[in-house]
Amino acid sequence: MRRRRWQTTDAGRVHVRTASRRAGPRSWVGAALFAAACGGAADGPEDRPRLYVTSGFTDRIHVLDARDGTTLRTVSLDRRRTETDEPHGVTVSADGRHWYATLAHGHPTLWKFETDGDRLVGRLQLDMPGAARVELTPDGRRAFIPDYWRGGPGEESRVAVVDVHDLTVAALPVVCPAPHHAAVDPAGTRVAVTCSLSDEIVLMDAASAETLARVPAGPDPAAGTTRYTPMNVAWSPDGARFFVTMAGSAEVRAFSRAGQPEGAVAVGAMPAQIAGSPDGRVLVVANRRGGSVSVLDPATLAEVRRIELAGAAFPHGVALDPAGEVAYVTWEGAVDEPGGVAALRIGTGELLWRREVGVFTLGIAYLPGRGRGRT
Repeated sequence: MRRRRWQTTDAGRVHVRTASRRAGPRSWVGAALFAAACGGAADGPEDRPRLYVTSGFTDRIHVLDARDGTTLRTVSLDRRRTETDEPHGVTVSADGRHWYATLAHGHPTLWKFETDGDRLVGRLQLDMPGAARVELTPDGRRAFIPDYWRGGPGEESRVAVVDVHDLTVAALPVVCPAPHHAAVDPAGTRVAVTCSLSDEIVLMDAASAETLARVPAGPDPAAGTTRYTPMNVAWSPDGARFFVTMAGSAEVRAFSRAGQPEGAVAVGAMPAQIAGSPDGRVLVVANRRGGSVSVLDPATLAEVRRIELAGAAFPHGVALDPAGEVAYVTWEGAVDEPGGVAALRIGTGELLWRREVGVFTLGIAYLPGRGRGRT
């Protein structure tokens, strides 16, 4: 397949910029105890477990200490000073060397940073109207970015397939209307794409970007409208199943690797992101309209706990620590109130810390620390 280069920089080369640093607020007592439980103080920001959090209305990424929510840095993604371009998705490579973020509007762009110092090392302008979440293959070589273009009624949109070592577009296949999430399986061979405006999931081959199957999101789809509205995906660690949040029907539905339905469980209203623990023991769902978090047993597909997030408007993003013990959940906020992040102990629902940060706070990703601060 012929590759088309759309790498865009200010001077035709990779643009490099060092992120600014800002001091964060002090943590409260419960957060301090949590930090102590995670191994005590670390030597510097790079030694601490970090959270990368998108702030859509301020065009920034907030870098937080995962132990207590203290702000370590803020990173600007503001290319157009008079416009809001909305950082949407963020992810960290499996080797922990890079993190990536998307700008959703204006000039949709993929940004690449080194985790050491959070230094910008490149950015790629994408030839599509929007950019939602960004997911990587396990080897960190490719990224999949759906064009979440809800403004095109019924028109099929694309998924950008990007070789991230040099930020070139390897493929730009037309997939379905308003794809939101393109989740790569643990083997790096199959991609599940949620199609929010056509009530289906498209399965793609990760290497060729060809469509393998189109799967209905649920039984008895309603003609001419969306009943399920699939939004986000989590794969089981063995790659045998995947789980999809259905914003329209307030469910999580399970599918086999081939796309066969394997059951459903009711969760809170309008579920958004979903994340699973590395050992496959638990799934965590942010219920956007429900103001809550659902904890699911993927083996039985049952809700074992629902955690209310009082005062947190529109829970949205979810990231888990490597042990699958702590969930970090963003809430969006509103025009006149900030968004933020809450750290929850999954097994009990205990609130470990809570931090207001950004506005229209959507995406979140976890980076383990490299020293004493590793949780």
